[in-house]
Amino acid sequence: MAGNIAKRGRRKLVLLIIELIIVAILAVGLFVFSKLDKIQTTALNMDNIKVNDVDEATLKSFTGYTTIALFGLDNREQGSLSNGNSDLIMLVAMNNESREVNVVSVYRDTFLDVGEDETDLRKCNAAYSYGGYERAINMLNKNLDLSIDSYCTFDFSAVANAIDILDGVDIEIESEEELKYLNKYIKHTNGILKTKSKKVKGTGMQTLDGVQAVAYARIRYTSGGDYKRAKRQRIVLSAMMKKMKTANLSQLNKIVDTVFPQIETSLSKTDLITMARVLLSYDMSNSRGFPFYRTTMTVGKKGSCVVPCDLEKNVTELQEFMYGNKEYTPSETVQNYNSMIINTTGLTADSAAHDDFEDSDKAAAEAEEAAEAEGDSEGDSDLDE
Repeated sequence: MAGNIAKRGRRKLVLLIIELIIVAILAVGLFVFSKLDKIQTTALNMDNIKVNDVDEATLKSFTGYTTIALFGLDNREQGSLSNGNSDLIMLVAMNNESREVNVVSVYRDTFLDVGEDETDLRKCNAAYSYGGYERAINMLNKNLDLSIDSYCTFDFSAVANAIDILDGVDIEIESEEELKYLNKYIKHTNGILKTKSKKVKGTGMQTLDGVQAVAYARIRYTSGGDYKRAKRQRIVLSAMMKKMKTANLSQLNKIVDTVFPQIETSLSKTDLITMARVLLSYDMSNSRGFPFYRTTMTVGKKGSCVVPCDLEKNVTELQEFMYGNKEYTPSETVQNYNSMIINTTGLTADSAAHDDFEDSDKAAAEAEEAAEAEGDSEGDSDLDE
């Protein structure tokens, strides 16, 4: 009898512990939920959002997904999210039933139409600077046959602050060349954020603080240029998510209080919680960079651009990767842009470079660095020692 009583007591104790864990999880969830008002919320005015006339199969594929555009701003006026070149452009397609996600990084130097009423082919990151999130969303929708539902914008300081609160992220510095530009960008980013982050001393695995990690994600003057930068951005975000999974309540509280006010989004509280939970379980290394088939070309004073080879082929693969749509037919709008890009650059589907970062990409990046030093090109400058 005494043994049975002891067993029942242990079972009650186990049940009590499980209940306490569940209550704790719910309490943390409610705690974070209650602080989501700190995020700047702006409803997306769909009357101002342009969507191409696409085929029936594409329309049907959109209904099964929520598509979110993420913009990370190269913003010299920290605290203002209304303009600035978008250094990071990501597309998140979330399956509404399975909650699985597909993530694509759009190279910020991709040669696309950023115009509003007239065609203006140039680096796509300029769209946000010209007209904020609405123009950036319209740029993505019309060039890529998308129908974006929501957006989320943040800047350098938000990422740097979050990483500092998480006690840094572990990143491998691959070469002396990468280290050289990392330290240049640390100096440059310190100037923007009014910080005093130190230089990184060596290659190999390093624990980077917030400014150092942001500087790493901004590097583009190495082999691979903008292609490699987008990969670095995914590496930093993946490292952040890894650290978030082990963050304690104090760290989460600091992130909420410090970082949330530096974010602007059209997502609701419920959508934010859902997206955060899904993305935390997503391996960012599985994401892809757009355009899939491309090469680098200096297009006059517009600088070194990532040219889709060709746009129709790239958007067709994008639709299949993001939405599983194997029956997609490019809209008339995308076909017209494809023709204009070919006429402007002379590059076709046969011009695509390989995915391994070629010397031509490095040469183009070095040429752009020299042009920017003379003030002739869009993008980062002021990187001298």
